[in-house]
Amino acid sequence: MKLRFLVETVDGAQQELERPVSLLLTRSADTPADSLKGVFLLASGSWEQEIVRIDLQADGVWWFRGICDRQIVGIDSEGCKLTVWARSDAAVLLDNEAIPQEYRYISLWEMFEKHLAPYGFQRDFAENSLVLNYQVGKGVSEWDAFSTFCERTVGRRPHIHLSRVLLGLPGQSSHVIAADEAVTAVRHTIRRTEVISQVLLRDELGRYSTALQNGAAQKLKITRRRCMLPSAEWSFPRQDVQLKMQESMRGREQWEIELPKLTAWNLGDEVSGTRGGITFRGNIVYEEFEFSSSGEKTTVMIE
Repeated sequence: MKLRFLVETVDGAQQELERPVSLLLTRSADTPADSLKGVFLLASGSWEQEIVRIDLQADGVWWFRGICDRQIVGIDSEGCKLTVWARSDAAVLLDNEAIPQEYRYISLWEMFEKHLAPYGFQRDFAENSLVLNYQVGKGVSEWDAFSTFCERTVGRRPHIHLSRVLLGLPGQSSHVIAADEAVTAVRHTIRRTEVISQVLLRDELGRYSTALQNGAAQKLKITRRRCMLPSAEWSFPRQDVQLKMQESMRGREQWEIELPKLTAWNLGDEVSGTRGGITFRGNIVYEEFEFSSSGEKTTVMIE
């Protein structure tokens, strides 16, 4: 797989970094911003330019486009090296606080136009929904204002792939790991510590009089109760409770697969196979792409 690293400096100049030493690129369904760490060997002298952006292509396809958070130039026994830490363009939505306000009769499309479109993102979904009241509190990021609205109105979590905003993850492909395909490791994890079995909802008199149950947790013989205050931002507390219990189930059972190569898989892709008595099938919710002097590696987590 051929990788190209393109950077833009603060003066607007663009150039290619041609001597990568190592790369770590991570993507997660839990955050809209991918993260990248790259180390490059400089041909001669030091690097004095301040980097604004770094983009990565893999075999001519955009893998990463984002903003530079930090750079370090250092010298060791191997020579002068430039290390860059970056997050994808969606980081701007995490870094900027939404203006606190209360909306009346606002739709999902309008929320997108107010909170995401001004930063250059494109809407890539047709679903729409209208609510009578929605409040954006102090200290809420642009992304959280929009993503929480999505979950409460259409019951789906948004995600950003490059500049496109989707309801759900971008991956649509299926990958079957054949019996003769090289696999470094497979791990199957079951977590029981985060699952909520019951939520007590407080009423207008201050009593926790309404109990909502998580049937899936009860079947697993998990007992974990939480008490919840109705949100001032939202007039449907029962829906908030259901979302809280659903969130507690995320990541309960996962498989981690390591492959000794770089893949072109996306979040949401289905991966299946069998190794050493462990059979796995699920959709990618986390992935790492890594290369260094010790070789290439892709790690995916599916559930």
